[in-house]
Amino acid sequence: MKHLFILTMLLSLSVFSNTDSSSFYFNQGLFHLYKQKHKIAIPFFEKAVMFDVKNKKAYNNLGICHMNLGASQKAINQYSKALDVDAKFVQARYNKAYCMFKLGQFTNALPEFDRVIKETIDFAKAYFYRGMCQISLNQFKASCKDLSKAASLGYAEAQMASEIFCE
Repeated sequence: MKHLFILTMLLSLSVFSNTDSSSFYFNQGLFHLYKQKHKIAIPFFEKAVMFDVKNKKAYNNLGICHMNLGASQKAINQYSKALDVDAKFVQARYNKAYCMFKLGQFTNALPEFDRVIKETIDFAKAYFYRGMCQISLNQFKASCKDLSKAASLGYAEAQMASEIFCE
């Protein structure tokens, strides 16, 4: 009887497509990600992309997990994989740019923020962090323009930064 149950379970799993399996593991990973259990979420997202190599959200979430665990280069690699699937995936591009910013890779982050802003003109945080990259690269005039735009979009930190760097 026990063997029949196991055989039934194995057969029922085989009727799922790779996309169904990917979704199953993705949702399990998402559950743990929302609970801030990044180490537990990673294997689920890894299995999701194993079943569907075009699961851009799983790659993005792997990046989020790695970033929160302090593995910034692994995070950037995962964001890049998401962007290989969909070059216009704005959230992955923003996350990649932000991670580069946090690592002090301002020259690399700047064109990534440019592309985020090109895709979503009202993304206040993208203007703010592009402005902060520009400050780090001594591009003060451009940074003040971006900080002002971020502030006009309601990002309070941009207003404070603008008062410090642009007034």
